[in-house]
Amino acid sequence: MLRKLLKHTWARHLFYWISFVLFFTIVWGTADGDYFTSLKIQLCSLPSRLVLVYVTLRVLFVKYFKSKQYVKLFFLYLLLLIFTGVFIQRPMMLYFARPFLSLDWVNPEFFVVTEIVNTILDVNLAAILPISNFFYKAYKTTYEKSMALEKQSLNQGTGDIEGFLLVKVEKTLQKLPLSEIVYIESQKNYVKICTTKKKIYTYKSISSVEEELPKDYFIRIHRSFIIGRHFIESFSPSKVVVNGFVISVGRKYKERLKNELGYF
Repeated sequence: MLRKLLKHTWARHLFYWISFVLFFTIVWGTADGDYFTSLKIQLCSLPSRLVLVYVTLRVLFVKYFKSKQYVKLFFLYLLLLIFTGVFIQRPMMLYFARPFLSLDWVNPEFFVVTEIVNTILDVNLAAILPISNFFYKAYKTTYEKSMALEKQSLNQGTGDIEGFLLVKVEKTLQKLPLSEIVYIESQKNYVKICTTKKKIYTYKSISSVEEELPKDYFIRIHRSFIIGRHFIESFSPSKVVVNGFVISVGRKYKERLKNELGYF
């Protein structure tokens, strides 16, 4: 029954907040044995914690994490944390919880640095698990996608590639099976086409050759190199090994390589 209920997002969120409140009620209530007062303090702390968690998850992460603006995300989270601690949690504790619960606090003043820092850290406790869960899911999704793309890129059989590339060598046209092309290298006004059987030199630009090749099976990784995906043995953002030959990745092609081959 509980497992079926927890399949709903709202139920998981509700379960988290109830568990969080009860846990810290017990933790802080154990000190003086007044669990009921501890529970009321935890309930008064909910508004700031809810704002911090859901603005972070629904706004900051959606806008800045997915676009990889990590530094901006970090500083905006700090600002949000300070805001919720100073302008929501602190007033709630001083002007509502303290008189309502008849709490005898040593420092009832608003601007006490140590109290503000403690308040901010207290608010942040509620965000640790949701943020960790978000990062775990993001990593898991990225990892699974990367593994699928890597498997597709590295394990794609050569027998699946059909067709030929027609190139003019001196005064003759030669048909090169696409499944045999390992890499293509630009050499000034010529391109060198390295296949599993031979090397061909033809008077042509590498850009024009790129247009004739199927993008599912070939990828440009440098202004001077196009490689056959099916011959990739290993790769990183800086280099690719194709059929035992190491090729450096051009700076402008690194992101494209990472996205298409699924580097993580």
